[in-house]
Formats: sequence, structure tokens, C-alpha cells
Amino acid sequence: MAVCKPPTPSSKVGQTSTSCLRKFTIHFRRPDTLNENSNYSYRGEYGFDWLRDEYIYPMEVVDVKRLDNHYYYGPKDTEPSYFNKAIPLCVNPDKLREEYRYYNDKKNKKNPFTPYGIDYYPAWLSIFACNVEGNAGSTMHQDGINLTLQLDEIDEIINDGTEIIFEPSKPCLKITPNKISISRFLKTPKKTRILDRDKSTPTINYYQLDSTVNIKCFGDTIKEHEEIRVFAKKGPTKVEVGKLMVYQNDNIGKAKIVVVNVITEYDEKGNKEYPQSYKSLDDLYNCQSFNQAMIRTEVILGEELDLVKLKGNSDVTDFLKDINNDTYLEGDNAENITARLCDLYDKYGKNLPKGGKVDGNKDLYTYLLFTAIRLPSATELGGASGRTARGGDWISDEKFQGGDLFCTFITGLNSEFTLVHEAGHSFSLVHTFSKNNRYVFHPGYTENYMDYDFALTFDSKKNIFFRNSKQQDVPHLKDNRYKDKMYSFYKWQWDFMFNDRSIEKKK
Repeated sequence: MAVCKPPTPSSKVGQTSTSCLRKFTIHFRRPDTLNENSNYSYRGEYGFDWLRDEYIYPMEVVDVKRLDNHYYYGPKDTEPSYFNKAIPLCVNPDKLREEYRYYNDKKNKKNPFTPYGIDYYPAWLSIFACNVEGNAGSTMHQDGINLTLQLDEIDEIINDGTEIIFEPSKPCLKITPNKISISRFLKTPKKTRILDRDKSTPTINYYQLDSTVNIKCFGDTIKEHEEIRVFAKKGPTKVEVGKLMVYQNDNIGKAKIVVVNVITEYDEKGNKEYPQSYKSLDDLYNCQSFNQAMIRTEVILGEELDLVKLKGNSDVTDFLKDINNDTYLEGDNAENITARLCDLYDKYGKNLPKGGKVDGNKDLYTYLLFTAIRLPSATELGGASGRTARGGDWISDEKFQGGDLFCTFITGLNSEFTLVHEAGHSFSLVHTFSKNNRYVFHPGYTENYMDYDFALTFDSKKNIFFRNSKQQDVPHLKDNRYKDKMYSFYKWQWDFMFNDRSIEKKK
């Protein structure tokens, strides 16, 4: 997204001048498919964030208005209501604009970049440095990242010899090519974005060059956030028309995730029944998710928590009884089960810090518990722990401060999305729709890992709930349109995760 208020042309369409630049802005965007393989879409291989149009403009229809943390339970004044209107997907869009606009000085809100007096929101790229020694070096992005260029018109552009020039703020940031003729944009179809779905106006005309520039960090790390500035040049005239922010990469965080198989049953022959867990956690956490926040993950395998062997203890016996009780499981008990598992691991686990507990403030371990527990709700795939910073009572996500344990139930064991989503909670992230999130989004409409992959909807009679075979009132659901393609974290989420207490960092 380029502008808060769509710009107007500075001269009549078709007029030209040998000495004046046509007005436009340039924006970096993530390609829909990776250049190396046209059939392979983005899966979190690098961090890329930008202010999406639909977050701040009424471009998408939201079926049901629901803005508290618990998805469809709560007091009457927070019950979901029929909506079916185009609305910005972010509930506080002006505040969200500030996050991107004041990229260099959020505290004082000074010196935003405003080409031609227009508000501009730079995109953010997060990549590892290559060809460097030490912990910060990596081969992961040694071939660079291919990005799309988007040109938003203010004036109608023409083939007048204008060049687009890229100037990185540090020599280690390499962009290829380092300049592009405006004629290349004119060889692609002009497109139009409508920013208000109901009014069909205002509109922005734009061009896109897919996967056109390659960016890498080579030979050195960047010690603070840097930028690649974009200039339009025609003859002696040179004007800055865009920029890309590049995330600091000299200090790489380390997460240690201890994987624990929770045994709750033996088979008829007396053999332990192990949860059938996801097989590629290293790749999932290091190449598809937390790498976006400059975090490397060490996955520690081999531990089991055999509750069957421990059922002589009353707390274990009660837990095993409850997870086989349909009445207990039919309640909203994912959080309660996770809390109880955390308490059991505190008491019987093998990899606890000396003298500490799972959610101890000085603990640099995060614990992933695989379980074969099956909850009736198809949407309950896992849970995450969280306690107050002072070690108080178990709390809900609404006051979440990042616990150090998360678990998956049987329906989430092989779900990439669940394994990252619940780990994200343990690294201080709340749901995108939580009322205590920095920016609140309508649930089920974004591609963010911390959203849900479904949204509330309604039937032909505008009913949100229906009575199921068990005579329970349950909501109508529809798939998030990004379902199975939800691989993004936002830039401010990178910050939260990197600064989580369980992430080991260079001091």
C-alpha cells in the first residue's frame, strides 16, 4: 500500500516534459510464487512484511463481527453478530499505519518518508548474512531473495527515459540489478486497485514486475536496521520514490525446544502408544517460521513422559480419568489440559532447569508435548502455557506473557500450522484478534501464523449458530482464504519473538 489519501496527478494525462519526472512511487512486494520454481509458493523461507491494502481500507467483506479473544464464547455484549460488510481487516487501522509510517522513530514520530508529500509505508525484509564467519553467518539466503517491484502511479507514466535506481545503505546489501528502466514496467499490464469495495473508489493504477530484483546480505552482517533507497532519475533530476527496510541480522537468537512424547495409553500387548508426531521440526522451525525473526531453533528429541507408569500418583490418575471423559473433553478445555500437563511436567519431567519450573523466568528451554488426546472440537488442535511475569496463577491468552510449554492434541500432531502457531504463543505472541494484541484484526482473514485458519460465517437465514446432533449450539465456519498458505509473521512480531525471555541472545 502506498498512500493514506490517494494522490492526484500533477498535470494532465499525456503531457510530458524533457526536464520533469513523472510522479510515482515504488514498493517492494513478495512474489506470489518463488522465481526458482513457478509452482512453489512462499512458505516462510525469509521474513517479509508490508502494510496490506485490505488491512486499512474497506476492501474485504467480513461476515461476522467478533472482536474478543475467545472465538465464540463470552458475555452477551461480545457475542458474534451478523455483519456482511466491507471493512478494514485491522480494527485500529490508523494505529497500524503508524507502525509502518514511523519505521525509523516510533517513539517521537519524526521524519517519516513522504515522497511528493504522500504517506509512505516501507516493506521489511529479514534475511541471514552469507559469506561471514561466526554465529550470524548462514548459507540459507546465499542465492538471495527475489522480490517483486510495484509502481503506483501519481501521474500516468510514459516511456520518457526515466531510470529506477537502487542504493543500499550498507555495502554488504547487494541488489541486482541496481537500476531498471521505466520502460520495463510499461511492458506489463496496467492494473487498478479499488480501495473501497462499496464505493468502487478511490482507485490506484499500478504496474508490477514479478521477481525482478534479487537481494542478499553478503560479506558482512548489518548491526542495525538498514535500508535500500529507491530513486527515479531523468537527466539531472533525481527524486527518492521508495525504500525497503532490511532487518538487523548480526545477533541471531537461539531457541531450544525439548520434544516430549506424552504416553497416556498402552496397547493390548502392553506396548506404549506413542503419538505419531511431525517428522521435520528442524526444517519447519528453521526454514519456514522463526527464521523470519532471526531465530535459530535447536530441537532436542528423545524424552517421554509416561503417565501410565505414573498413574499411582493421584494427580496423574485424575488427569488420565478426565481425558477419557467425554463430558470433560466437550468443555472448552484445551487451555485447562495444557495447564495440567505443564504442572505434571513440572513435577515429573526430566529436562527441567535445576531448581526451576517450565515457566521459570530464567529458563532458556521451551517444551513441546506431543499427545494423543482427542478433543471433540475440530478446531482444538493444541494449546500453549502462560503465567504472569511474577509467577502468579494460570492466565488466559488475553494477558499472555509467553509461557515455555505448548502441546498438540491428536488432530494437530502433523499440522505445520498448529506446531508453529502454538510455539508462537510460547514466544510471546497472542492471537491476531486478541483484544490485547498491539493491533487487532478480524479473525480468520489474514495469512498470519497467529490467526485462525477459519472464520465465522452465517447461513441463508443469517444465523451464525446451528444446533448440532448433540443439541449443542455451534457456529457456522468457513475456511480462511489463506488456509494451508499461512506462513507469515509481521515485523513487530519478529521483535516480540526475538526478545522473548526463552530466546538466548548475544549480549
